[in-house]
Amino acid sequence: MSKSVDTTQFRITLEGGILFVNIRHPCDVGLDDARSAIEAERKLGAGKRLPTLVDMTGTLSIDREARRYFAGPETAAVQNATALIVSSPFTQAIGNFFLGLNKPAIPTRLFTNKSDAIAWLRLFVA
Repeated sequence: MSKSVDTTQFRITLEGGILFVNIRHPCDVGLDDARSAIEAERKLGAGKRLPTLVDMTGTLSIDREARRYFAGPETAAVQNATALIVSSPFTQAIGNFFLGLNKPAIPTRLFTNKSDAIAWLRLFVA
């Protein structure tokens, strides 16, 4: 059984011990969006740190404050690993930029294939 929460920018679903984050429509992601996503993940996880798959398709940009938030302790309190699905050279550039500049506090990897990302995240399911 899966549970979902919608925020302004994201649909977040908990399924099989993994959080799945999908962009609801092409958007620029700001700090308020990051905070609402992590809060929704906190509610779905009911206090457990969970592996998270973020499909970056539809991401137009992520501002500096949102990148810091996603890389920082607030996110690490909710997630124990993050797989970023990059589906184009553009989203791959955003993902590499995030990893290179922000140094996430939890294991974070880029993937072009959802099944590979899920296989890696399963290593973090408690």
